[in-house]
Amino acid sequence: MLRSVRDKLKEKLEFYIDWGTCVYSLKKCAELPVYDAEHDGTKYKVTLEWVQIMEATDRDHMNFLKIFFNSMMRGLKFEQIGPKSFNSAAAHTLAAHNIKVWPGFDARMIMKERGALLNVDIAFKVVRTDTLLGHISQLRDKCRGGDWQEAIQTALAGSTVVTRYNQKTYRVERVDFTMSPSTTFDKNGTQVSYQEYYKTRYNENITDPNQPLLINKDRKTGNEVALIPELC
Repeated sequence: MLRSVRDKLKEKLEFYIDWGTCVYSLKKCAELPVYDAEHDGTKYKVTLEWVQIMEATDRDHMNFLKIFFNSMMRGLKFEQIGPKSFNSAAAHTLAAHNIKVWPGFDARMIMKERGALLNVDIAFKVVRTDTLLGHISQLRDKCRGGDWQEAIQTALAGSTVVTRYNQKTYRVERVDFTMSPSTTFDKNGTQVSYQEYYKTRYNENITDPNQPLLINKDRKTGNEVALIPELC
């Protein structure tokens, strides 16, 4: 909701961070106007009220610092995987082993008597450069005569993949063998296949029409996103 009035808020608050129903700002404004906003065709009134000045030892101060730190990492294009942040743009490639190594760090904040303490440790993330489709094929070949679908499900569920078209990371909830790139979904009232979508949206050609899809579940909304193994 705040996104629709973001520019108007910046005129009053200048720099601010919003999280849920809270807005944190370095500038104190005792009174703010009521803003008109619209979401999904419904009109709303956005009202903000000043609450208090946040002290360095307040419990909310720790939450604010974590929100600020995470937003800064997103602004720097760092990929956040769990509590760790990685710089995919500075990856070191080991072509002989089909892997890339992402440099990064593990930052933890704890509250002390005089304020927050930031502890930073160096971290690295090893990422395979071959596609997940190739890995699935290898698992299938190893399980000839056995339950290869169960083996693939066990190997991939809970793993983290990187999509090559936008370099974003996703956690695999499960592998859906009932779906394929030809499966359709509703896009603005029109049924579109995943193959068509990725071609139109990212100019990616999918060569294997029979591969299963990877399912990622958004932790905040619970919405599911289907990913193509060939593009991961």
